[in-house]
Amino acid sequence: MLEGPESPRSVYTSLSCSPPMLDPGTQSILHSFLSERDQERALFSQLTQQTIATRGFIDPGEVLADEDDEVPPMLNVDDYRVAFGEDWQLSQFWYSTAFATRLAQSIRSITRPSDNIAFLCCPTAFVAFQHEYSSKNARLLEFDKRFSVLDPKRFIPYDESLRGTVDVAVVDPPFLNEVTNKNLATTLRQILNPKRGKLVMITSTSVENVLDEVYSQPPLGALRRAVLEVEHGQLANDFACWGSWDGAERFGSLDELDLTLS
Repeated sequence: MLEGPESPRSVYTSLSCSPPMLDPGTQSILHSFLSERDQERALFSQLTQQTIATRGFIDPGEVLADEDDEVPPMLNVDDYRVAFGEDWQLSQFWYSTAFATRLAQSIRSITRPSDNIAFLCCPTAFVAFQHEYSSKNARLLEFDKRFSVLDPKRFIPYDESLRGTVDVAVVDPPFLNEVTNKNLATTLRQILNPKRGKLVMITSTSVENVLDEVYSQPPLGALRRAVLEVEHGQLANDFACWGSWDGAERFGSLDELDLTLS
C-alpha cells in the first residue's frame, strides 16, 4: 500500500504563543499620540465646564454680546493649541504662539478700542488677540462649533446686525482656491464698513493671482503685501500677509509696533 505524503504539521514555537508586539520606536510614537489626545480631551472638557459655569449653557450666537457684557478671560495660545486638535479635513493648521502674539499686536496697532474686529477662519488669531487685549468688540466667525466654548456670545454663526459694521476683518481662507476666496469676499462685502473697513488677509503666496482678481475693489482691496512674516504650522506652502489700506505694507513691522504699543 502506497503512503501519501505526510500532512503538513504546524510547528509551534515560543514566538507563536506571544502576542504581536510593536517595535520600541512605534510604541513611543503611539504612546505620545495617546498622551496628547488625552491631554487635549481633558483640557477641552475643563474649558467647557468653565464656560458653562461662568456664562451659562447657551447655543453659540443665540445670545449676542453687548457693551455691558464682561469679557471672560481668554486662555493663552499654548493651552489653545493643546485643547483644540487640528481638524485637517477642515484644513485647520494653528499658528505658532510667537506669530499669533505678534499678529495680535499688529492688529492692535491699526485699531481703536471701539473698533469692531471680525476674525474669519482664524481662531488662533482670535485667541491671541483676546488673551492680550480682551476686546468687547471682537468676534469669531467660524464653521467649527467647538470654538463656541471660548466665548459663546462672541462666536458668531450668523448675525445680521454685523452688516456694514466691521472695522477690521482678519481672514485666513481654509482652502487655497478661487471658489473659497470668492465666497469669503461675498461675506466680507456684507460685513465690512464700506468707508473705513480694513482687511487683513493671511494666505499662501500660491494664490496671489487669485487675490489680485477677487480682492481688487475697496474695502477689500487693492491688497498690499505686508512685511509681517507668517508662521503657519505643518504646511509646505509659503504664506504671507496682505492689507487693504494705504500703508498696509508696514503692517507687522517692529518699528510700527514699537511706536504704537509703547
